[in-house]
Amino acid sequence: MKKTLIFGAIFLALALLCSAQAARAELAPSGPAPVIDVFTMGPGDYLFSRFGHAAICVTDADSPSGRCYNYGTADFSTPGPLTWGIVRGNADFWVSVVPLARMLAIYTFENRTLYRQRLPLDEATARKLATTLHAADVRSATLYHYHHFNDNCTTRIRDLIDTATAGKLGEGTKAPLDPPLRSYVYAGLLGEYSALAVSELALGRLIDRPSSRWQGMFLPAVLRSEIAQKFGAPVETFYERSDRGTAVPGGHPRAGTLLLAFVGLALAGLILLGARIGRPRLGRTAAALPLGVIALALLVVAVASPAAELRYNETLLILWPTDLALPFFSRPATQRYCQLRLLGLALCILASLVHLLIQPLAGPLLLAGLPLLAAWAIARFWK
Repeated sequence: MKKTLIFGAIFLALALLCSAQAARAELAPSGPAPVIDVFTMGPGDYLFSRFGHAAICVTDADSPSGRCYNYGTADFSTPGPLTWGIVRGNADFWVSVVPLARMLAIYTFENRTLYRQRLPLDEATARKLATTLHAADVRSATLYHYHHFNDNCTTRIRDLIDTATAGKLGEGTKAPLDPPLRSYVYAGLLGEYSALAVSELALGRLIDRPSSRWQGMFLPAVLRSEIAQKFGAPVETFYERSDRGTAVPGGHPRAGTLLLAFVGLALAGLILLGARIGRPRLGRTAAALPLGVIALALLVVAVASPAAELRYNETLLILWPTDLALPFFSRPATQRYCQLRLLGLALCILASLVHLLIQPLAGPLLLAGLPLLAAWAIARFWK
């Protein structure tokens, strides 16, 4: 009986030991440590690509050839609804997962410069980050509402790296010591004159304050610079954009201002032409319609959007939807209305000079001021 008890105890101890070893084996990581690469892409030929792009890739036992996570995926086949969704703050973006070789082929085909940085992470951090990324294989788990400055393909990667490294990427980057975000918008839209003009009209005062480097990492180029600095990760050029495609446009960052001034001058010319041919109401209509429609569109965007950079827009002090009524005024009423509008524009100029208004308002002021001045002069002096 005693021998039976002894053998039973020995057997139980061995069974417990084996199960503990098996449990440890299950918990222990298998295979070599994951390799984490951050890829940043230069601008391409189309407008949506002008600010660059970023992706993060994992090479491990589960993905020996490399698997890349792209947080900037959306339905780009419907640019109208997508743009309105971004304005409304409910545009759905998600993560697409592709093999490394395929991702490289896609951006090489698009003729976009490709940079790679390998993150020098310890094994535990690399495994933690890889596990988080692999959870993105389920598309429904990765849906998010896109915001150009605060939540995009690049900020998602910034936040993943910062969380995995206990805040190392964000160290010392939160102070507002960098240029305003509008300077990044100007740089990204160089050569896109219409887009620059729209940005001056639609983007409000929030992006005209000094920004932080953390905010600046919404751009792939800034993220690339910070990763190199914080982690000592050298930048490798995988592919250099060639001259076989459309050249990335250049130009002056304030070209949008010049375009708005030209449109304002053209509208003033229409008013003068209408008076010249004896049809002053027709001239006022030709100028008031675009001015009023633009003002109404900006007002709708400001009311509909939760984004502060679209809601708090000083251009709304300059462009008024009431200009749509200008063709219906009598000559004395036209004179009085234009005097009121020009006085309002003068106050906006004064407020800009004393820095109460901080947006670049020269373009909107010329867009509205030149035709209003022409309409006032016709009503006041034309016989």
